Order: sequence, then C-alpha cells, then structure tokens
Amino acid sequence: MPTALPRSKVKKNQTWDAESVFPSPEAFDAEVKNLVASLAEVKKFQGHIGDNPDTFLAAMENIETISKRATKVRVYATMSSSVDAINQEAAAMNGTAGSALAQVSAATSFIDPELLSVGETKLRGWLADDPRMRLYEHYFNDLFRKQTHVRNAEVEELLGMLSDPFRGTSNTVSMLANADFKFKPAHESQNKRIELTQSTYNAIMDGTDREARRTAWKN
Repeated sequence: MPTALPRSKVKKNQTWDAESVFPSPEAFDAEVKNLVASLAEVKKFQGHIGDNPDTFLAAMENIETISKRATKVRVYATMSSSVDAINQEAAAMNGTAGSALAQVSAATSFIDPELLSVGETKLRGWLADDPRMRLYEHYFNDLFRKQTHVRNAEVEELLGMLSDPFRGTSNTVSMLANADFKFKPAHESQNKRIELTQSTYNAIMDGTDREARRTAWKN
C-alpha cells in the first residue's frame, strides 16, 4: 500500500522536470520581473486596436506572447507548490505567479471592450478583406455573442486585478485540505494501518482491498 514520502526522499527521476521550464527559482524570479515590465508594451496598443488590421494583429501577437510567458510562470510555480503544500518557499512562488497573472489580466483587459466599440460591421469587413484576419473569426463571433456581459475597459481592468486577492479563499481551502488537515489512517482487511493523505487516497481507492477502500472513504 502507498506511503507518503517527503519530497526530499522522492527519487529525482520520479519527479516533474521543473528544470525544463526554468533552470532555477532565480530564473523564475527574473522572468516574473521581465514579464511584468513587458506589460507596458501591451498598453501602447490601448486606444488603437481599431486603427487598422496591422495594428490589431500586432497587438494580438504581443498578447499571445505574453500569455504564453505567463502560463509558463504559472506552470513552474504550480509544479513547486502542488507537490509540497507545506513548503513556504513554493507557496510564496505560487503567490508571486498569481500576482503576475493578475497584472497580465488587467493589462490586456482593454481588448474586448475596445473591439466592441470598434463595432461588428468594421470587424466583419476586416475579415472579408484581409486573409490574415480569418484566424480571429471565431473570436469575433464569440465576443459579440457575449457582448452584454463585457464591461467597459476600466471595470474590466479592475476585475482583472481582483483575481489575485479573490484567490485568497481558494488558497485557504487548499492549504487546509492539503496541508493542515490530518486524517485517521485507513485499515486493510488484515487490520494493517495505512497512512491516509491527499497523496495516498486515490491509490488506496484504486486498490483491491475493500476494507482499505471503505475506511479510507470514511476517514
């Protein structure tokens, strides 16, 4: 039956290859700083999305690049915090990533309100006249489908920034469930005790011992 090992005891080849994302926590910190600094480039497009297809496409390419970088930051932080919920350095890293993503969300939030103000007629014209724009046909369809739920740029930016503090409740629940709560052990049919944690629960429930499954579920 499974035993919960401290992270330091897990063989390297059985862990996530975090170094393939960033070679070190220092590299992660540097990228977060660079990512936040690069948001000024996105804001330069604000107020100009509707100028012409070239400007729109340049803005979307910039945003896509930043979004990919933000996702990479988030993945690395999650790889660190998910495997050891009581690791304070990993928790801090996760918080740093969450804050950076909130800033990305806020910085790019002007896109949808501004496109709606440009108007469907003009955007449909771009689709018809410029083959490069065809990639965004579904995006435009979806945008105008949900337009009654899109607020103005100022409100959308505020909502983007609020994603960071609003994560507090979710983070609290996660820490309680994954780090603070201690569960009574499960028992095999031969009454052997099995350590019960978030990391061993699924393996016990997938096992063949019915009593182990029953007591794991109950506890």
